[in-house]
Amino acid sequence: MASKFNLYPSNFKIPCSIPMDVILTQTEIHKIVVLLQIIILDRRFREDDTRGKQNKVSSRSMRITQIILLLFSILLYSFSVKAVVQENSQSSQFDISVTLYPNDMTLIKEKRKAYLKEGSNKLLIKDVPSSILMDSFLFEVVSPSSPLNILEYSFQAPDITHEKLLEHSIGETVNVTSFQSKSDSMLAKLLAVEKETVLIESMGTIYAVKKSRIAFPHLPYTLVSEPMITLKLTNSKEGEYLFEMSYLTKGFTWEAGYTIIIDSEGEHLDLNNWINIRNQSQTDIKKGHIRVVQKKTLFYDIERPISLPDKSVKNVSWFSAKNLMPTKSFRIYPKNNIIVDEEGAVMKPPVETWLSVENIVSQGLGVPLPQGIIKVFQRSKDYSLLYIGENKTSLIPLGKPLSLRVGSTKEITTEMRQTDYRKLGSKVVESGYRLDLKNTTDFPKQITVFQNVPGEWIILRETHPHEEEENRVAWTLSLGSQEEVSLRYRIRMNVE
Repeated sequence: MASKFNLYPSNFKIPCSIPMDVILTQTEIHKIVVLLQIIILDRRFREDDTRGKQNKVSSRSMRITQIILLLFSILLYSFSVKAVVQENSQSSQFDISVTLYPNDMTLIKEKRKAYLKEGSNKLLIKDVPSSILMDSFLFEVVSPSSPLNILEYSFQAPDITHEKLLEHSIGETVNVTSFQSKSDSMLAKLLAVEKETVLIESMGTIYAVKKSRIAFPHLPYTLVSEPMITLKLTNSKEGEYLFEMSYLTKGFTWEAGYTIIIDSEGEHLDLNNWINIRNQSQTDIKKGHIRVVQKKTLFYDIERPISLPDKSVKNVSWFSAKNLMPTKSFRIYPKNNIIVDEEGAVMKPPVETWLSVENIVSQGLGVPLPQGIIKVFQRSKDYSLLYIGENKTSLIPLGKPLSLRVGSTKEITTEMRQTDYRKLGSKVVESGYRLDLKNTTDFPKQITVFQNVPGEWIILRETHPHEEEENRVAWTLSLGSQEEVSLRYRIRMNVE
């Protein structure tokens, strides 16, 4: 009489041996255990149906014993050959340095330790940035640790959504909640994902249910909840290993900022330089050695270790100087457009007041100052603090001045007009200007006039000698007490 039960596929064959290169996962082991339990249960039913055939009982019992022995051999062998999984978090880190380059590029060097078993190991390195450039990843063992053999490495960034969970759970057991209560659910196998529904199998029947009814008993091993580097490696000796890894990543930015306080007389100023660092990398920096790079050969080291949590901004004091003695000067930046016809227009460009300090040791500075934003304050006679304004400064190398615009003056009057304009063909123009200046005080003044000159140009005539700067010309004029001075110049330009 045939058995009424067929709990496992009719074409299923019990293997007599296990290939030596097979490494089973915990899920695969669980499936084997369940399947063997089904086989044993099925054999018992078959024995009940043929209880009268005593000559076969012995062979069936021996077969069951073989199955159980095979199960134990599979389990023992899988545990002996499977790579040992080791999680490695920030708690094992004993040194980290962070170098911030322009254009959102950062080099991170970490030193960590890990205890590895002899043989195959899988090292799961956690607490790393989410935007690692894995083609820049470097890994090496630090002496006195024994050498390691790196087989492969990979990086996974967290990307957990309902759609991803469904996609990565196909073929796995999921929970299907009921219409009435989400606390009630049944187990089913997820077969496929469609637009708004999924196909599941339960008790031999296939159903189509809404995606929203699917719950997940655990996170699929193919997804991670945090950025992670996975290293597969082998080593010949069990023990603690020290290693260093470095990589490029995005997610860190920096900029320099300054606060300057001028005394009430404008004769002294205090300077504070801050390095502003932003961390958007999805990892925390704990007591890191921070370096910021302005150019390839110009960098700034922050002396003390800095902790920088994810999504934080820190202003770190880098340089300060007190009682600097600035030089006061006056500047004019005309708003004229030298390549167009402006004859007849009368302009009165403002005279700006500037304070400058040479970037040299004797003046209290003597370090290259990074480009950044300067917030300028001044103390009044009663020692209260007034905000004057904001300046942008480019990189200030040694020997160059740090200059600040601190307002404007009415003590020097101005009047400017275009005296001549000619077009010499379609690509060349000549333009002449006159700037009249008057010092209304009893004290001598020195003024620098800056004229923007785009493209190729040549000065045809001028009343005062000029100095050339990038895309502009500068004239420096001295005005005595109550003196009036006129600056005249004529420039030919190629406006192609």
